[in-house]
Amino acid sequence: MTTLSYPEAASFDPKRLRIDKVTDQLDAAGGHLMTGAQYKASLRDGRRIISSQGEEIDDVTTHPDLRAVNTLAGIQDAQFEPAHQDTLTYVADDGGRRAIGWQIPTTREHLFAKREATRFITQRTMGMYGRPNDYGPMMALGFLSTIDRIEKESPEFAENIRNFVKLSGDYNLLSTDLIADPQSDRNVPRNERPSQLRIVEDRPDGIVITGAKVAGSIGSLAHFFTLSTTLGEGVGPEAAIWAAIPMNTPGLSLVLREPTARMNTPRNDHPLDHAGEELDQTILFDNVFLPREYVFSKYNLGLLDLYYESCVYSLWSIMTRLAFRAEMFTGVAQVITEILGTNKIPGVQAAVADITLYAQTLKAYSLATISESVEWNGVHVPNPELTTAGRLYSIENYPRITYQIRDLCGQALIARWPEKVWDHPEFGPRMEAFFPGTGVSAREKNTFFNFVWDLVAGAHAGRVGLFENVNATPPAFVRHLVYTKTDRSEAARRVRDYVGIA
Repeated sequence: MTTLSYPEAASFDPKRLRIDKVTDQLDAAGGHLMTGAQYKASLRDGRRIISSQGEEIDDVTTHPDLRAVNTLAGIQDAQFEPAHQDTLTYVADDGGRRAIGWQIPTTREHLFAKREATRFITQRTMGMYGRPNDYGPMMALGFLSTIDRIEKESPEFAENIRNFVKLSGDYNLLSTDLIADPQSDRNVPRNERPSQLRIVEDRPDGIVITGAKVAGSIGSLAHFFTLSTTLGEGVGPEAAIWAAIPMNTPGLSLVLREPTARMNTPRNDHPLDHAGEELDQTILFDNVFLPREYVFSKYNLGLLDLYYESCVYSLWSIMTRLAFRAEMFTGVAQVITEILGTNKIPGVQAAVADITLYAQTLKAYSLATISESVEWNGVHVPNPELTTAGRLYSIENYPRITYQIRDLCGQALIARWPEKVWDHPEFGPRMEAFFPGTGVSAREKNTFFNFVWDLVAGAHAGRVGLFENVNATPPAFVRHLVYTKTDRSEAARRVRDYVGIA
């Protein structure tokens, strides 16, 4: 296999991203981390974002539907806080600090460090974002782990991947992956569908692509898409593309879906929704030109079967985040039973134990994937067999666990009132008298169950649940991967040898 190399300088030009004011500031200061303010400034780069109401969004950092930008900016700022700096950043060979997500994992310790960053960010976002700051590098790292296949196609493409990872780490850029095609009439062959993303012009300086993709969650607030054509039955060579796509590329339009998180409400009414959500979108390509240094592969149908390999870090990151989200669920379940005074009831204890078992099992998967990591092309990869099994366990059990949390609440998820009711001179005092919890006031109890509603019962929670199911790949396909990608040959051989059969 090819050993990973580290070029001294990237050929990517940040000016192509039109964020050169920010990158010039970083260069002048000798740093490699964007503050929250610099991150927001970098998003005012001419990108074309269309709201769910069909309106052009001039500034994604101020639009209420995209208020999640403040959460992402807060994580950027946390990189500079002494208490969190060693969790979210690492010291590179040149002595400068960079975001931990972009560290190339050449040891198991690097993977454990990424896991700790995921812990911090999951706790900061309550696990409601599937594409937070640390997730973006995962697809690019997956490209590195399979770079021997790219080298065979083109050494230039392989170098483009290495350069993209270096550029993104040097400038603290945010990425999100782009894989899924739009649902369309299956009676029409994929190559004949208008939505099929494809190369329509191949030039010496780059390629021109047209078509559409979907999801790309958080894309409106990132700098790049990392595009990967996989799962490509019926795809022709023109649609086989791996690339990096700057979000402000001319001809690229992102049409946002309708928000599910409630807005313009007091924080206590919707403790999670008030902070916004991760908006998905339809991504439309209208003769988008990609410079050749952004192209990682083209026309290579042989890469279409590399979903399992190229997505190995992405899928591990998802499973690890779900493990920390499950840990959070155990805390939520415990507080529910304490506030309701039901923590001594055997049936309630059994439900909390089941939620705890889910969390502990995912924790075991998360740790085991690192402890039994494998080396591909000079990088340490979380054990893909265990990652796949953990992913299947996480998504198959997720609906059952969130149902149990809702069930533990009883009437408390229904008997909730906005702040205006609690402030009412007549009804507020009566509510305080009628609805106290165990050890908390009625109003505190109400705020807590507003939080639980946002977490597992509201429209935003419903979107998150649906997203988790397809984000980690639908269970039926994951089960197929567990069957096809897990090596059982050694165990089968031992059984045959013991029995004495060939």
